[in-house]
Amino acid sequence: MLFALVLARPLLPIDETRYLDVAWEMRLSGDWLHLTRNFETYTHKPPLLFWLINLVWLVTGVSELAARLVGPACALGVVAGTAALARRLWPDDAGAPLRAAAVLAAFPVFLIYGSATMFDALLTLAVLLGMAALWRIGSGGTAGRRDWVLLGAAFALGTYAKGPVILVHLLPVLLLIRLWAPAPPAPRALLRGTGLAIATGLALVALWLVPVLVTGDAAFRHELLWTQSAARVGGGLAHDRPPWFLAALLPLLLFPWAWSWRLWRGFGAALAADRAARFAAVWALSGLVVFSLISGKQAHYLVPEFPAAALLFARLLAAPGKTAPGGSLAPVVALAVAAVLIAAGLGVVPLEGDLADLVPAWPALAAGAALAAAALAALRLPALAAHLVTGMGLALALHAVIPMTALHATHDSHVLAELLAPHDGRGIAVVGMPYNAEFNFAARLREKVATPADAAALADWARAHPGGIVTGPVATAGIAAPPAARLRYNRRDMGVWPAAAVIAPE
Repeated sequence: MLFALVLARPLLPIDETRYLDVAWEMRLSGDWLHLTRNFETYTHKPPLLFWLINLVWLVTGVSELAARLVGPACALGVVAGTAALARRLWPDDAGAPLRAAAVLAAFPVFLIYGSATMFDALLTLAVLLGMAALWRIGSGGTAGRRDWVLLGAAFALGTYAKGPVILVHLLPVLLLIRLWAPAPPAPRALLRGTGLAIATGLALVALWLVPVLVTGDAAFRHELLWTQSAARVGGGLAHDRPPWFLAALLPLLLFPWAWSWRLWRGFGAALAADRAARFAAVWALSGLVVFSLISGKQAHYLVPEFPAAALLFARLLAAPGKTAPGGSLAPVVALAVAAVLIAAGLGVVPLEGDLADLVPAWPALAAGAALAAAALAALRLPALAAHLVTGMGLALALHAVIPMTALHATHDSHVLAELLAPHDGRGIAVVGMPYNAEFNFAARLREKVATPADAAALADWARAHPGGIVTGPVATAGIAAPPAARLRYNRRDMGVWPAAAVIAPE
């Protein structure tokens, strides 16, 4: 399923294109400590994803497909880890691991982000490791110090994956241990263990962080330690959203399982009677609450909470009468989406604005018909199978239209990269838009793409690079000459000009 979603999409701007460029430049430089994007220092993310991609490339050579399978491989690990954690939480329920894996695999949002070249599935692996350690810590037993060290390793793995945000996912569950733990440690033991976990995490992170900080200047250290962590909490950096943003998205994020009223009926009783269910609920809700209070937030920030939701729904499915057909609005929602796709395919919905690239229209009609058939079948299936069909069917239907319409070509960086690549070394400039290294990897560039700030800077650059090439949105590039080539990319009409066309007369 994840492989199909990868094949259906091109590298998506601006995230996937940017991250593969960082990995590509790591390959070029051979420097696995200092990250660069468009050959400038890059501090926005830590190095683990880029290390993994380069390790894969040591075997396969530089391959876009191989790099794009790193994220899905992590997502498969998340599904397996969720099943393993379900086995620990409910050792007497033999069906819990399979149900938890199936529930997780039916979330379209998890499938979409799990198939992407992003950091969320990798971070979720670290969260699962930490939660497994926390459950052992809260359940008593004899492991003791080893579990605290394992929690520290999870802190470190999460920091290498996406930064100190790992603390947002793990610390609240640790601090609220008395709400869910069957046998919580004594306060003094809890304090000692927390100190050991933090010390372990810091020691492991220091193996990379200390050399990077020592070899960087003051501006780099401020950007890495402050701007990309604490400043995101305070706001004004990126993705600022109101506190209610994530709560408003929950019906979408938790589709299809949250649309089953039959499952929700037993939710309160399960929390009251089952400490393992309470553990999963604290995990899920604490992530939602903390991220709602943080200024910068995106829907995919909650991907590490999806295993918690899967564990909860899997436990609810174990109750008598929960697996019968019906009792869910999810197939009805899927039918509504199918109706929209069919309407677009029949021309009832005008294909304008963001839908302008959904041409030809017949793939939308075909995808809508297939989704409608799956939703109608789900109405008669048992709950687990019905939600699997609905969730996976929705993700597949939305992706099926991409390779068969202009959506693929207009979001494929290779189309424009083919025009730019021959000019690597002679000069490439991007104007009229923020440039996030969208074309560096696709064109396999070995030199920096210039980004002149205004017309005068562009003219100076063009004089210095007479054999160069310029690209940018026709509407905002500020170039009077007609472009030598014109194409659509990422919802923009892009032009391509030889450098000589933008040199102002002396």
